Amino acid sequence: MLGLSACDQAPREVYVPESEPQVELAVRASALEVSVGEPVVLHAERWSRGEWKLVEKRELDSGQCWLRHPPESHEEEVADNLRWEATPSAGVRFNKTPRSDHSRSAVFDQPGKFVLRASSRIWCRPGKQAEGRPIEILVRDDSGRTSIPGQDH
Repeated sequence: MLGLSACDQAPREVYVPESEPQVELAVRASALEVSVGEPVVLHAERWSRGEWKLVEKRELDSGQCWLRHPPESHEEEVADNLRWEATPSAGVRFNKTPRSDHSRSAVFDQPGKFVLRASSRIWCRPGKQAEGRPIEILVRDDSGRTSIPGQDH
């Protein structure tokens, strides 16, 4: 029991931002045109900027943001750690099973034009997030059509 509680102890020293943290994302897809049912692998890199200062945790104001370690300045693959949204949202499925390379995949169940957007929270900036550039995916059915009859995509 003692070993477990020692691991759960709060740190004595933590990092707080000395400057406003900034995050930048670069996102890409393995293909921009696919057939219905064909997976698209999504990739993302994240860059974090800002100065972090090591302080005694007991000196912090109540509710002040802190981290055990400052964020990495560059993360090579973080697609599985981002929030992904699709427009339209119907007809696309994102994988929920973790991938060993930290990428993410999407499969489209219907033809059309889909726009994928990725976002990341920014540490110690409540309500703020970084967004990658939108990725437009054109999905064709077996006959090569990119729209559902009666709908514009």
